[in-house]
Amino acid sequence: MAETGTGLECIVKLGGSAVTDKNTLETPRLDAIRAAADIISQVRGRYIVVHGAGSFGHFQAREHGVVWGYRDKETAAEVQTVKLGFCRTRQSVTKLLHLITEEFVGRGIPAVGVSPLSSWVTDDASVVKADTDNIRDMLLEGFVPVMHGDAVLDRRRGCTILSGDTIIKHLCGVFHPPRVVFLTDVAGIYDRPPEQPGAQLIPEIQVDQDGKLHVSIATSSQAHDVTGGIALKLKSAVDIVTESNGRTCVMVCGIQSGTAVRACVEGQLPKGTGTIVQLNMCKHPDEVT
Repeated sequence: MAETGTGLECIVKLGGSAVTDKNTLETPRLDAIRAAADIISQVRGRYIVVHGAGSFGHFQAREHGVVWGYRDKETAAEVQTVKLGFCRTRQSVTKLLHLITEEFVGRGIPAVGVSPLSSWVTDDASVVKADTDNIRDMLLEGFVPVMHGDAVLDRRRGCTILSGDTIIKHLCGVFHPPRVVFLTDVAGIYDRPPEQPGAQLIPEIQVDQDGKLHVSIATSSQAHDVTGGIALKLKSAVDIVTESNGRTCVMVCGIQSGTAVRACVEGQLPKGTGTIVQLNMCKHPDEVT
């Protein structure tokens, strides 16, 4: 059932590639984390922060096959390998959670780390249980919940990986924020991987109610990314927009850009400075009714 009365203004996603060097094991981008803290310190009202794991967790999860769980393993040794990988993945992702919340609290932000493992459960990677009452209570008391992609228990697989984007999609269905802002290591969504020659920033993506996009996008993901890369992120954005009937708009912009402040604080995304994903026929997120 959807929660009402929390007045959630925004969900901010800190991309794993933005706050870490995703190619180097457990390497934070401290300048980006500081930039995120600066942005968040300017946001007023109630909001939730969710961060990706980046190089904290993805390597361990990939090495041990955590996303597929252990229920189909044939030997006790194989089961134990996955379970230890589950533990090592969690050790890694919570290191990053601590780094981010430490920076936030140091900037005067009442940030509280919330790990999904304790209250979220999936079934074949689909969320079937999520205790959002504690999130609601934190918001009402003026705290800033900081969540993250996590290794969680799964009824069919034993365990799996729950991505930050899937968490955000579920939270949107509960709290109905007017906007979700994805802060990334690039300016927005491109028509092809941004490192490829000729890649063009897409300023606006119109989505039909059935999820059809009015633009062509070629996607890719890194080998150790166990959360589906940009393809899942784009699908999550589309789902958020369509399932909210356009009431929630998605903005994507660079974490160290001036646009990021405007998107998070004002709900504004000047054309050409990022990407806005919205339901077809919606002119601006503030105009959606």
